[in-house]
Parts: sequence; C-alpha cells; structure tokens
Amino acid sequence: PFLQDDSVTEVMINGPDSIFVERAGFIVKTDAKFEDSNALMAAVRNIAQFVGRPIDDEHPFLDARLPDGSRIHAVIPPIARNGTTVCIRKFSKNKMQLKDLIAKEALTPEAARFLDVCLYLKKNIMVSGGTGSGKTTILGILASRCQPDQRIVILEDSAELKVHNQHVVFFEARPADEFGKGAVTLRDLVKSSLRLRPDRVILGEVRSGEALDLISSMNTGHSGSMGTVHSNNPKECLTRLETLSLMTDAE
Repeated sequence: PFLQDDSVTEVMINGPDSIFVERAGFIVKTDAKFEDSNALMAAVRNIAQFVGRPIDDEHPFLDARLPDGSRIHAVIPPIARNGTTVCIRKFSKNKMQLKDLIAKEALTPEAARFLDVCLYLKKNIMVSGGTGSGKTTILGILASRCQPDQRIVILEDSAELKVHNQHVVFFEARPADEFGKGAVTLRDLVKSSLRLRPDRVILGEVRSGEALDLISSMNTGHSGSMGTVHSNNPKECLTRLETLSLMTDAE
C-alpha cells in the first residue's frame, strides 16, 4: 500500500518487523510487518530476479529500479544485522516544471529565468545537494526545458531521470554478473556517448571517476552538459568534483 500511496516518498524496511515511511519530509513508523525474515528475503529475491541482478552471499547489495521508476537499494544478512534492509525511493508521478517550483516557493522567478538563460547559452550545469534534496527532480526539469532540436544523451547508474523532450537517448550502466564479467560502467558510457553526436551529455549522478570524463567532455565541444553530485553547497561541489576526478586510473 505504501507504493500506491502518493503521499509517501520513501519506504524504509529495517528487517521484517520494522517499517518506516517518509511523508512530507517526516519519517514515521508504521504498523506494517512481513510474516517473517524469509518472506522479506523472498520479496527482495523476486525484485533481483526481475531486474536480472544477483543478490546472494557474494553480492549482498542490490541496486535496482521497480517498474514504476522507484529506486530500491537492499542489503541482506549477515551484512545487515537487523535483517534484510531495504530502502525504496519513490518518484513523483506528476510531471514537475519550473512553474511548480516557483508556486511552491522553492525557486524565485528570477532564478528560473537565470536557469533558462543558462540552458539557452549551453552553460555546463551541476546540480548539488544532499540526499533527497531534489537534485534528480531539478535535473529532469532542466533537461526537459532544453531546445527540442537538441540531441540529449542521458547516462545513469540506475534509470531515474524523467525527461520529456523530443530527442532523448537513455543509457544505463550494468554491474558485473555472478562471474565478475560484463560490467558496463558510467565511464564506459561517457566515452561511448561522445561518439553518438550528442548536443548535451547528462549524467544522472556523478559518484566516482566518471567526473573526469564528464569534465573532459565539457571541455571538448560538448558544452551544455549536466549532472548531479552530492555536496553540502556549491563551493564544496567543485571540491568534490576534483576529489572524484582523482578516483580514476589517470596519473
């Protein structure tokens, strides 16, 4: 029922007997429970099977998305001492626009105008903030406001971005299989995307060495690129991009 409830933005399962949800920014404990640890584990295995990603003793973490676009991360015992631990981040079904952010007073009309000018001039844009602060939402809104004649290539670890534009191509990274083969990283995708004649390269989230590839693409004629990064404020965002760029094998 929490997945059906539009007022719930996050579902947190800390073992079979402890389920919390987030509503309007507040976390509350629910009375919901799983029958037992096996029932919860069966649910997680079902999701893993559905998305074709392994979850077992060798691969105790699962990063995936549900059919409705929600993002799920699961950790299984013995790593998770409370029992199988799951977090589901839901995404709004409503198509958000800049005017909605202005109406909610999350953005001033002047700031919205500034962002539009940045998009028109094809400035490189990084959206920074903490977990759950709305980075992906903002990025999706900005990407949807790009000129319709521009070819947008979107690269993500797990598909989350909702972009409503005329010419959009989506790519998703892939983890290694049970034999440690077949992994496709965001770095691979960035390199590939540059040969696909993009007007803009958009990286869902910059978490590692792909920061260097994104910055390189920005400097090689692909201005107008965008991405999100976790940081406390815009100044620290730049420091974080430098740190992430050092996580490559480049000397």
